[in-house]
Formats: sequence, structure tokens, C-alpha cells
Amino acid sequence: MIVDPTLTPPATPSLSSADSLPDYSTVLHSPNPPRYTRGNTRPLQPITYTFSPWAASSSTAGEGSTLLLAPPPPGRSAPQEPVYRVSTHMSLNPFLPLSYVTQVHRAGPYDSAVDGELVGQFDISLHQKRAVLTVGDTTTRVGNVLSSIDSSLRHWRWSFHNIILRWDCRTHLDDGSPMCICYTPTSPVSPTSPNRSQDHQLASFVPPSPEASPPLPPAVLTVFPAGHEEHVFDHIVLSALVVERWLVRGM
Repeated sequence: MIVDPTLTPPATPSLSSADSLPDYSTVLHSPNPPRYTRGNTRPLQPITYTFSPWAASSSTAGEGSTLLLAPPPPGRSAPQEPVYRVSTHMSLNPFLPLSYVTQVHRAGPYDSAVDGELVGQFDISLHQKRAVLTVGDTTTRVGNVLSSIDSSLRHWRWSFHNIILRWDCRTHLDDGSPMCICYTPTSPVSPTSPNRSQDHQLASFVPPSPEASPPLPPAVLTVFPAGHEEHVFDHIVLSALVVERWLVRGM
């Protein structure tokens, strides 16, 4: 692993100098997730995916520790194959703060107990501000990738190599759920610039309100055709999950 010693984490509201970490940054074989063949062409219309709880028949994990992200079934036919598998487990490393690790894998059939290729993962401390992101061959602080726009706790910029996204979660639905819209800039201009009206929408994400009474509705991710481009879909899913964690933290 080659480490760039000149890289310093940008100052963001979500990080504290008291929570020191090594300068995670890498310039390795590939800055992107593993390559794969999705098997489907780019859709002509937006597709709505749902995060649904899943557990293998032999699994002893707690309910909700694994979610499948899958499109709706066409009519009354069998469910379509999921595109991602999202799992969360607790990290009990004795040398690090207690944290939860969320992993996003390529998904196989519904009944498969074997994870596909790892797209990325993030490790976020429960009681401290330590947060580490791994995508492909790159490991870095979450604060190096996700930064607040205009010091807002609901407006974020995601920048990972050539992938730049903007998440705007400043709107709420009637039930209190945040309505998060994902954009990509139409030009190399920074998403923090005033000219955001021309940004292209790639996706929308509606997680359940943390204050809602159970049973909670499933989180829903709608992805537009351009959001299905190679690697972009991966970062939409990863960044949506990280942003949701940041929304809960900001409550």
C-alpha cells in the first residue's frame, strides 16, 4: 500500500481533532470497487429498490442485521434478484472504540448464504467520532469523502476520486421521514458553489424516521437511469447509508 504523506483530512463539522486517526489514504491498484458484470442494460426509467430484512435459514444473526436491496417484482411473479446485500455487525476490537461495521456486497440469489464481492464498508464508532470508509483498495476517513455543505447537518458532498455526489436531505415527508435527493454536478464546478440548480438528479432515498413507532417502513431508494452507470450505483448506495448514519447522529 502506498500512502500519500501530504494528504491531510479536511475540516468538517463531524470530526474532532481529539479523535485522532492515522491519515488513511491510498493510491493503489484501483480506486474503484471490484469490477463486475451486472447483466442488465441501463434502464430507461427510474427503478425503485427496497431494503428488505433477510437471514439465511441457518443464520443465527439478529433480525435486521442483513438487508437485501432489490427492485419490486414485476406483477405477481417471483421476486427479482437483489442487487446488493447490506450487513451490519459490531466490532469488538479491544484497541479501538466500540463501533458498528456496515458492509455492502454484490448480492446473489435470495436463498444464497454466500456474500458476493465486497463493494465497500464503513466503520463508525458508537460513542466517539471515529469513522473509517473502505471502497475497493482505498481506506480513508469518512471525513475525507463526506463533507457538510454550508455547515448543514442535512446537506452533504460525497467526493471519492472521480465520483462526486451531493445529498440534500433538508426536506421531510409528512410522517417525518427525510427525503434525500442525490445529485451529480453538470460540470467540474464544486457542488458547494451557488450554481446547483443545473445539477442532475441521480437518486432519491427515503429512510424511515428514527422517531417513528414500530414497525418501521422499509427504506426506499429510487435510482434514475444515469445512476445505474458502472461504479456510480455503488457510491449511491454506500453514500446513502453513510448519510443516513450522519442524519441519526445529528439528531
